[in-house]
Parts: sequence; C-alpha cells; structure tokens
Amino acid sequence: MTTATQLTEAETSRMADLGWIKIHYNEAGTGDPPVIFLHGSGCGASSWSNFVVNMPAFSAQYRTLAVDQPGYGKSDPFVMTESRNTVNARAVHDLMDKLGIEKASLIGNSMGGATALAFAVDYPERLHKMVLMGSGGGGPTLFGQTPSEGIKALQAVYYDQSFENFRKFFDVMLYNGKSVPDEVLKARAGSVSQPHVEAWKASLGAPVRNLLNDLSKVKHETLIIHGRNDRVVPMEGSMQLLTLLANSQLHLFNECGHWVQYEQAKRFNKMVLDFLAEEK
Repeated sequence: MTTATQLTEAETSRMADLGWIKIHYNEAGTGDPPVIFLHGSGCGASSWSNFVVNMPAFSAQYRTLAVDQPGYGKSDPFVMTESRNTVNARAVHDLMDKLGIEKASLIGNSMGGATALAFAVDYPERLHKMVLMGSGGGGPTLFGQTPSEGIKALQAVYYDQSFENFRKFFDVMLYNGKSVPDEVLKARAGSVSQPHVEAWKASLGAPVRNLLNDLSKVKHETLIIHGRNDRVVPMEGSMQLLTLLANSQLHLFNECGHWVQYEQAKRFNKMVLDFLAEEK
C-alpha cells in the first residue's frame, strides 16, 4: 500500500509513447478498478499540480494515475485539428490500452471533466464510474457570461506568463486565491513551456464538440461536484449535467471556487472514495 510520504513527482513520473503522441503521467498505488485523474486547462497546468493533495489518499486504495492531457504538463505539445475533448478522450483510451487497463474510473476537473464525458460517450465499455468537478461539456449556460471571468483570466496568462497574471488567475479560480503561496505560482510561471503555449494558440480554431445530444445515453454512475462560488465554470453547468446524466448526483460546496479537490481536499477525498467504493 502506498503512503503519503512515498509520493513525489519524480518517483511517480512515467511516460508512454502512444504512437501519435507521448503522454506523461504520475502513477502510484494498487487496487482495481484504477482511478485516472484529468486536470483542467490553463497555462502550466498538469494533473500532478491539480491533484497533488489527493493522490496520497486515492493511491492508498487504488492504482491511481494523474495524466497530463495532450499539450499539457510533460506530455507532448499538440495542435488540435479535431475537438479537444475527442482527442483527449482518445489519449486516455490509448493510454489505458498501452498499460493494459480494461476499465477505469475517471475524475475530471473542468476540461478534464469534458474529457471524461467524451470518453463516456466514445468508449462506454471502458468506464467504471465518473466524477466531474466544475466540468465543461454541459453546453452553453443561460445566465453565466461567455467567456466567463475565469476563462478571460486563463486566456490572459497564455499571452503574458508573468507572476502578476498568474496571481490574478488564481485569485479568480479559487474562492481564496491567497491559499496558493506566491512561491508556488512563481514556480508555475517559471515552468511554462513555450512550445505548449504556441500549440495552444494554434489550436484556437479547432472545432468544438457538442455532447448534449449524446449525454442522455450515458448510464454510468456519476458524481458531480461544484463550488458555488466558481467564477470559471458557472454552477449552472453542473445543474445541466445533473438533468442530462440519468445516473448522477450533485454536491455543492459553499465558499468554494473552481478547484474543489484543492479547496475542500479532505471532504472531497472522503466523498469520492466513498462513491467509488459504493455498490448498488
């Protein structure tokens, strides 16, 4: 069994060549079905940075992978010519094939949630359960502005990776952005890969996939979690997903922004682990 003190980024770091792209992931723990963490978008984003406070609890019970999606983290830069959700879901599927994983539970934040939804539609036989936090993929909202305040802040960082822009972004993304120390943001700003930034810019014209007509076909058990103070993806998005996904439940956290897994880590870990262990 893996313990928290054994987990470091370097020791858990892995790379898989899928033929069309090299995908980086961090892996720890044993136990089936495996759990795959999928990070959100944003300059310098990776699944290790998104889920570092969750990995120890999950890897103590499950084989746990924190996957850098195409064009992020240590995975290859990638220019999208198809919908990003479709490409991301394909990468997860091909990585599972590469690692001999027949079925897994997907835990996705923001863009990672949209990846999980596309995976549920495209590869339903490979999905065990699904957890979505501040997820994209629910379609346009009626009351939230487009683009949201958080998306505007996210995009600004791609054009200016200064510490000041990272601080503004995290102050919008979290209910209490000051909970992320300056040194953490400076490290993220200093680690940004310009090839990844240029690939992101070159992907802006990629087609956008509308999943709304397909989500009613998804029957997997799904836990939807949202911060009521999310300024990146409006809470309304998760309420839409609740109506579209027949086998779903929704939990809202007050005084919480876009990173539920970080801002409410202890409660998040317990809630999701209980959900994964639950049998109907």
